[in-house]
Amino acid sequence: MPKTKRMLTEAEAKILEVLWDRPGQTMMEITRALAEDTAWSKHTVTTLLKRMIEKETVAMDDSGPVRRYSPAIGREAVMRLETRSLLDRLFSGNASLLVNNLVESGELSRADVEALLKTLDGAKEE
Repeated sequence: MPKTKRMLTEAEAKILEVLWDRPGQTMMEITRALAEDTAWSKHTVTTLLKRMIEKETVAMDDSGPVRRYSPAIGREAVMRLETRSLLDRLFSGNASLLVNNLVESGELSRADVEALLKTLDGAKEE
């Protein structure tokens, strides 16, 4: 299986979270939404948005008086790509190693284990 490159930085993920919650925001609206958590300047947000447009993870609409930004990739797609990247980078592509690590480290609650077992049982039936 080919190695995958990490799709988003942590900073880019923060911007996408804001845009998934409310698409079509201006750079200043995004900056304000992230201000308490990040204290980023408008210049930082602009740089990140430019990078994300190049990566095709954010779309820009400049048809109005101000530029508006929306996610160009869905939350589920990012979760799949980032999970694949994590598996490849840290677990040699082996999902069972990831699950074993979660179990051994105590990261899974009883509800998590039950949900995982249900998912695995469903996968066996397919």
